[in-house]
Amino acid sequence: MVSGNTLDLLWAISIATAVLLFFSVSIIVVVIHSKRKEIAVKAKQLEELTRSEKKYRSLFENSLAGIVKFSLETWDVFDSNKEMKQIFGCASEQELGRCFSALPPRSIQDIQQSLLSGDLIQEYEIRTTRLDGMELWILFSAKMIGEEHFAHGVIVDITERKVSQEKILEQAMLLDEAQDAIMVTDYQGRITFWNNGAELIYGWGRKHAVGSFIRDLIFETAHSKDYDLAMEDILQFNEWSGEQYHLNREGKELLIQSRWKKVENAATNKKVILIVNTDITEKKRQEIQLLRAQRMESIALLTGGIAHDLQNVLAPVSMSIGLLREKLTDGPSVKVLDAVEESARSGLDLIRNIITYGHGIPGERVKVELSDLLESILMIVRQSLPDTIRIEKLTEGRNSTVLGDANQLKQVFLNIVVNARDAMPNGGIITIGIDNVTIDENSLDRYLEAQVGKYHLVNIRDNGSGIPEDHIERIFEPFFTTKTNGNGTGLGLSIALGIVKSHSGFITVQSVVGQGTEFKIYLPAIES
Repeated sequence: MVSGNTLDLLWAISIATAVLLFFSVSIIVVVIHSKRKEIAVKAKQLEELTRSEKKYRSLFENSLAGIVKFSLETWDVFDSNKEMKQIFGCASEQELGRCFSALPPRSIQDIQQSLLSGDLIQEYEIRTTRLDGMELWILFSAKMIGEEHFAHGVIVDITERKVSQEKILEQAMLLDEAQDAIMVTDYQGRITFWNNGAELIYGWGRKHAVGSFIRDLIFETAHSKDYDLAMEDILQFNEWSGEQYHLNREGKELLIQSRWKKVENAATNKKVILIVNTDITEKKRQEIQLLRAQRMESIALLTGGIAHDLQNVLAPVSMSIGLLREKLTDGPSVKVLDAVEESARSGLDLIRNIITYGHGIPGERVKVELSDLLESILMIVRQSLPDTIRIEKLTEGRNSTVLGDANQLKQVFLNIVVNARDAMPNGGIITIGIDNVTIDENSLDRYLEAQVGKYHLVNIRDNGSGIPEDHIERIFEPFFTTKTNGNGTGLGLSIALGIVKSHSGFITVQSVVGQGTEFKIYLPAIES
């Protein structure tokens, strides 16, 4: 029979065993639940990782830039996307590896050094070739990844951009080679492009011109209306062309043939004005000189023909006067004959002057020292000068020997000096100088009537009233005169020009109204 103590002990053991069993089962349940939860979390993470990998792979494959995984040691390619292969024209990583290893040695060295030192490579520009040998420009960016000596690279194809840049540079170089001034402005007239031709014509450097307003830079206030008219036509008709007067950096006025065109960039919709300017100042001057020479040649032929006819008419009158004097001896008749003789002589002198203008009088050709010749002329002129006019002579010590007719040359210089005197009714200074000049091939464009060689230049300058610009081209025409009240026949300068031409020389004139006039007489020099 079991005692009561034994039952109590068995009961206690049973309860303890049940409690232990309960806790064991609870722990097992908790552990199983935790494992299930952990498995669920890991499954979710794995699912997210798989989704991220798919997303990354999709981005990797569909990226507009080339992406590559490569070895820094061997430059073998282990992975690359479709764009990378397309950039290099490759079908596999093996082909791409050949293109990679064919990069310029200097580029490979720079990339290796930078990445191994822990730096990033960002937009490193490389010129290389595709698999088919075509030229390729790329921007190379890369960084090291976890594996040793492995890197990820991102490559962008910039070949088209570089070709466009080279075309732009080539076009800019061609524009700079142009002799014309080529410039671009916006609609407000602000200059955005200025080529070398513009620098040569206007004297303004590109740094100063770009950003300036074209009106302020090259248009004088008096001609700013030309700018306004051109802009009106551009805005209304998209183009304009014509002649304008511009100023260069030194303030010299230039005659410009200008063409304006509205240009619109289809890609950016940016509208600008393209201007091409040609300096025709010298060309216009040469055209005027040529027209003047042709006109004067025509006048010379006409007046020469008339002069010969008049000479034939007056010659019998002049010869008949001697016969009439033998028969008409009374006082009134003698006075009439004297008047007729004087008129006939004056008429014949005038005719000889006209012939001199047209063809020049050959005369004698001997060595003439111009400084001595001018001194003899000034001795005559000084007697007729008022006290308000002074002569400055700069001819001493100059070798100025020419081959010519002394009397004819006296007539040339005397005529011009007398004109200078008449141009200074209120007094002034006449300056006479002699200089030696050489005209070479480069100077022929400026002096249409010159020949290559050495010349003696006689310079006669006054500070009188000057000659209006529209009269300058006519002063050598016969019978044209700026003197009033019937003073002068208008033949003096015509005859002077004829004489100088017959001596194989030429004359130039510069004059400013209110400041004076300068005549330059060029005569071929001979050795002393």
